[in-house]
Amino acid sequence: MRHGTSFVVAIGLVIWASVGEAQTAPVTQPDALKAIHLLRGELVDAFNKADVDRLLSHLDPDVVATWQNGEVTRGPQGVRAYYDKMMTGPNRIVSKLVVNPEVQDRHIYDSWAVSWGNLHDEYVLTDGTAFKFDSRFTATIARRGDVWKVTSFHASVNAFDNPVLGAVGKKVGTWAGVGGAAVGLVLGILIGLLIKRRKQTKAVG
Repeated sequence: MRHGTSFVVAIGLVIWASVGEAQTAPVTQPDALKAIHLLRGELVDAFNKADVDRLLSHLDPDVVATWQNGEVTRGPQGVRAYYDKMMTGPNRIVSKLVVNPEVQDRHIYDSWAVSWGNLHDEYVLTDGTAFKFDSRFTATIARRGDVWKVTSFHASVNAFDNPVLGAVGKKVGTWAGVGGAAVGLVLGILIGLLIKRRKQTKAVG
């Protein structure tokens, strides 16, 4: 079902903003912290201006991303292909995506850092369905020469309790009800015809 792939829906690349500010973080590398903040600003600005090329320029050549629908992409071109498929292509699933990444903690090491938290992602699908996921994420960035690049990103949702499952359940329930009513109507007509035929047979006899 198309909604199943939408958790995706994964999706828009603004989620890379998840390397942003944490509520608590061991600030042992001031220069790294400044670089992370600058990277976050670039990513958010690029996304808001739909500047995908600039956005992808901040990804490591071997970046690996795992999206909410379980799909894995590698490299900036893989991320672009996923973005186009979900957000801009002729068979796109997501019409609008709004996220407000909350970094709940972050560890900074010598030449790399890892952040994790809540994306607070809200989706509007092309069929008008709207829902909020609150996807959990983990993002890793690393120093590449004089710049920092996103090297990995992983987003996931609660597999047992999420809006997509709820939407599917409602639709299944609706169709089950419609199907049951249709079967009952057909059975009623058939039984009525059988009774009528028996009465006609007795009348002739």
